[in-house]
Amino acid sequence: MLGLLLSAGLPFSTAYAQAPEGPANPPTATIAPVGTSLSGQVVSANEAAAGPSLAGALVTVYYLATGTRRTTTTNETGRFAVTGLVAGGPYIVQVQQSGFRAQNITNVYLKADETTSLAVVLNPETVAVGTRRDDRTALESAVPVDVVDVATLVRSVPQTDLTQLLQYTVPAFNSTRQTGAGGSDHVDPSNLRGLGSDQMLVLVNGKRRHTTALVNLLSDRGLGSVGTDLNTLPSLGVERVEVLRDGAAAQYGSDAIAGVMNISLKSDNHAGSVLLNTGITSAGDGLSTLLGVNKGFRLGQKGFLNLTADADYRDRTIRGYNRNPLVTPVFVANNPAAEQAALAAAGKTYNDFVQRNGDARVRNVRGLLNARVVATDWLAFYGFGGYNFRRGQAATPWVLKARQPNEVVAELFPNGYQPEVNTRINDGSATLGVAFGRSGPNHWTLDLSNTTGYNRMQYDLANTVNASLAATSPTVFDNAGGFQFLQNVTNATVNRFFDKVLAGTNVAFGGEFRADRYEIMRGDERAEAEYDNNSRAKQGAQGFSGFGEASAVVGSRTNVGAFLDVEADITKRWVVSGALRFENYSSFGSAFIYKAATRVQATKFLALRAAFNTGFRAPSLQQVLYRQVTQRPGVSGVTYDGIFNNQDPLRVAVGIPELFAEKSINYSAGLVLTPASSFSLTADVYQIEINDRITLSGLLNKESFDFNPKLKQDFATARVDAARFFTNDLDTRTRGLDLVASYRHALSRGQLAVTTAANFTSTRILRQNIPANFRSLQEDDNPTTNYIDPRQLSLIETGSPASKILLGLNYTRGKLGVGLRNTLFGKVSYYDVPPSDPKLYDFGGYLLVFKPRVVTDLLVSFQATTALGLTLGAQNLLNVKPNTIDEAASNGVAPGGFKSRAAFEQYFQNRFGVASPFPANRDVYAYAPVQMGFNGAFVYLKAVYNLGL
Repeated sequence: MLGLLLSAGLPFSTAYAQAPEGPANPPTATIAPVGTSLSGQVVSANEAAAGPSLAGALVTVYYLATGTRRTTTTNETGRFAVTGLVAGGPYIVQVQQSGFRAQNITNVYLKADETTSLAVVLNPETVAVGTRRDDRTALESAVPVDVVDVATLVRSVPQTDLTQLLQYTVPAFNSTRQTGAGGSDHVDPSNLRGLGSDQMLVLVNGKRRHTTALVNLLSDRGLGSVGTDLNTLPSLGVERVEVLRDGAAAQYGSDAIAGVMNISLKSDNHAGSVLLNTGITSAGDGLSTLLGVNKGFRLGQKGFLNLTADADYRDRTIRGYNRNPLVTPVFVANNPAAEQAALAAAGKTYNDFVQRNGDARVRNVRGLLNARVVATDWLAFYGFGGYNFRRGQAATPWVLKARQPNEVVAELFPNGYQPEVNTRINDGSATLGVAFGRSGPNHWTLDLSNTTGYNRMQYDLANTVNASLAATSPTVFDNAGGFQFLQNVTNATVNRFFDKVLAGTNVAFGGEFRADRYEIMRGDERAEAEYDNNSRAKQGAQGFSGFGEASAVVGSRTNVGAFLDVEADITKRWVVSGALRFENYSSFGSAFIYKAATRVQATKFLALRAAFNTGFRAPSLQQVLYRQVTQRPGVSGVTYDGIFNNQDPLRVAVGIPELFAEKSINYSAGLVLTPASSFSLTADVYQIEINDRITLSGLLNKESFDFNPKLKQDFATARVDAARFFTNDLDTRTRGLDLVASYRHALSRGQLAVTTAANFTSTRILRQNIPANFRSLQEDDNPTTNYIDPRQLSLIETGSPASKILLGLNYTRGKLGVGLRNTLFGKVSYYDVPPSDPKLYDFGGYLLVFKPRVVTDLLVSFQATTALGLTLGAQNLLNVKPNTIDEAASNGVAPGGFKSRAAFEQYFQNRFGVASPFPANRDVYAYAPVQMGFNGAFVYLKAVYNLGL
């Protein structure tokens, strides 16, 4: 239903059907057509679900010679009539009905002063997630499923990346581009229902998609998690996306705690399109251009080969830079007069030290293939896969004399430098499968498949130095190391629908074998090591010290799973389903989980549904093995923090428990309201309890272990000042409400579509699972040495929008279409980065509060010719930005328990004689990527040329 949000223009990518001859006895329209006319009746192919005739179906008649269109709706018997048409053709007749696949009838020719009759049979818009039956629609499902018509949306809406397209289409889904977040600048983290990035399972054509090799370590979203990079797939090659908003680990395996996303690739066998999209922000930066091609080919009588390729470029952006000498000076700290004198002596101004603080520069080349060959009525072969190469270029904070004098090498960068952290990402996947058995009831089918996925991210650095090498240091490091992840999944599923058991029963069972391999690759030693050329400097290249010998690691694991899934229609009005699953991992043990769901058609227009399930999420191999030393610039110089894996001796010495699986319990209940064929409403409430949730611990400083000289020596041996570990340290509960409504109507010879949807969610921490030897750290007054730091806790509880509400209006008439979309992002709050100066430990950081924001998109589409469609639009038309970090501090809570920001700032000034540095870097990083991006208005032009007409 959400796919109807902005269907401006004819979606030529949908499957074409030849015009039928018409019924043997053509129905008589209620309004007798006169002159050159078109009439007919629309019926359902699934009489048991919807009745034989479809009232309220939208019928749009396109005259290709002029590009004009006429629209009407079917009456209570499914009949329609369009009069006053031009004789000849060709015409295309498009028929749409909520819950059914749209049908396009091509090559329709009309005779002068006669009525041409059509009989149109619509097939239900079935879903592939939440059920293993092949005839369930989203509204018939016992669990909530959003269906996003990507093939239509990508032709007109501002977004082209899948993550951003879903961000403005599915309320329960959230994704924002990160800045100053290391590798997360180049891979957009996303989540569902405010949970972790790794608690949403992603499928492609029903098969498990591999995750990235990247662990999100510096991002505001998905901190400490490993997600799936949706942007490795070209959106032009995607037909639709189904988002199952319910726990489904028993059906699909680990990671499906928050829900499941299934990406269905295009399967058209002859049509295609060329897409050109270009745009720029109202500030004149962030130029974005994409060129993509999709084309289908016939393989045999019933098979297809669908190919997609695209290339895109997105330039960097800068927002809100206004360097403040009291916050982040260049030459002299805490002395504005001396700072100005130093600037003048160097012949510089603050404009020479602009911080690149927005979107990274990114270039993508992507390819995608989807194919099926039907050998016989009972044997078919299929395959799909793709490849993505991405080049990302991002900047880290400036290295300046005022804060890091020992890392400024006068011979190379006398006035400081802004390191660049760049990535090369290679991502590929391939699935081969064979399907045995005849379609239809009372026939066993067997699906065998093997899927291999690979993700590799390698870093290179520019405009930086390893200061311990002094003037002999390179300023460019072509290889700073990286990581790669390989996953292979072999799957077998047996399925049969018994139409004589009860009112219809589907039984499915199968097994899966998965093998994962993860490796951290060592880079150029000069980027990571410490040398004696400059004894005052710390080790490694500034901005990102890469991966050295101590970080290099490789590991693997396997798991075997088996499931049973039964779905029974007890009566034609009552459905009950259940699933059982057992999985065993080579690394940490086994899990047994289950799911039960039901749906009751209480009245003709009201259905009730509910589900209960248990779930689990195994710690990702990346979380188990990741190890790296990172830099953290502070007011007293650079400090080094280490992330140490489960295999490291330091973990054992400190007393951190080994990782084990998260466990969950999900409850959901909802209703489906369809009082008219043109209107539907779904409402679902949910509760998700997660025990032993995996997070990244707080910074455990070596000073915290003064009582244990051996531990302090262990830190020194590891060459770090503080350490982090992945731990099972939280029990959480998430509650929420999802609402989705859609309405379509023929209006004044045009078509009106209205869609509104909302998500309201709240997460609370029920218990902190802190080992006894760390409880004193959690309870002391130093928030920077907590076992679980306040920032991490706040990101889990309030780091995702408390609500998101969408309202879309679209009207098409003739060659024109106009769309208006409004998105309300709710409040977000989290703690600022804690201070790195020991004398400030007792303050902590501000609780930053970002108030709700509304983003408005406007687009106008024009069908210029039969094949060419144009869209001119503006994303974020009113140039709305989130609160700045400075504003969020004023909205929030001051450090140290002060009642107001003014009181805290005055106290700090009196105590230290200088202005407060909180919140950190607020002048050079004016914005944070919270509810949405902060680039502001974006104007774009999109052209689509349809092939195969």
